[in-house]
Amino acid sequence: MVRKLKAELNVPVTCKIRLLPTEAQTLDLALAIQEAGASLLTVHGRCKEHNKHRVGSANYDMIKKIKQALSIPVICNGGISTYADVERAMELTGCDGVMSSESILEYPALFDPSKVYDMDDIMLEYIDMYEKYPGEADLKCLRSHMFKFLYTGLSKHTDIRDNLNKAKGYEPIKDIALQMKERRKEETV
Repeated sequence: MVRKLKAELNVPVTCKIRLLPTEAQTLDLALAIQEAGASLLTVHGRCKEHNKHRVGSANYDMIKKIKQALSIPVICNGGISTYADVERAMELTGCDGVMSSESILEYPALFDPSKVYDMDDIMLEYIDMYEKYPGEADLKCLRSHMFKFLYTGLSKHTDIRDNLNKAKGYEPIKDIALQMKERRKEETV
């Protein structure tokens, strides 16, 4: 598939893999992807069986071996929850970059260590973008992201979480975001 995409597209072809059961299998796959013409490889440092309740630590040693074996850029994925994790992963693997999935949804400013961002403000900015660019995402997506952005607050304010579950339409969802911001402002007074 990589070879075909490389031959027929005018854009770089990138791939993402998880670790296979053995180091040899994983290295063989990574080398085959590079040989087929991929411009970049992202490596999730866990096997496919490591999901949901069986998530363990990302295997940075294996990612490092892949990075050392390839000449294309390699991106490390797995175990990235804080900016300190970003720095640690880069140091341990020698990779060209890192990727985060769940944590970036819970804190979209994860890669900016310059300051701590207010999640309520990030949520309201996201809602403003949703309104500014209608049709780019549906309400299900907006609600899903709101649950991620406001996870900590919704865990405490279960009435607001319940209202978010029932909300039908953009305006009720925006009102819920404003309620959360107001509620948390009252907590700090």
